[in-house]
Amino acid sequence: MIIMYKRGDEIVKRKQIYLTEELDNQLNELARSQGVPQAEVIREGLEVYLQSFDEKDKNWRDLMVEMKRSTLNGLNWSRDDVYAERSRGFSDEK
Repeated sequence: MIIMYKRGDEIVKRKQIYLTEELDNQLNELARSQGVPQAEVIREGLEVYLQSFDEKDKNWRDLMVEMKRSTLNGLNWSRDDVYAERSRGFSDEK
């Protein structure tokens, strides 16, 4: 069963989450100090968390565009090659 209600102009869904005692205490304290419901703190925190993924995705897309524009074509390497080269460098230093 999905329970929904209106919050201003938005329809919101009820969710149930499980928190550790420490997180619950921190949530209680933050909500009390801000004078807002705990649900508001959770919503705001989730929005910030999800925005960070949007920013990372945008940064990744921007990087891929720049790499495709690069004049350095035909580079042939793999992650394993780079790790092997770095490992050789570390063993040479000892």
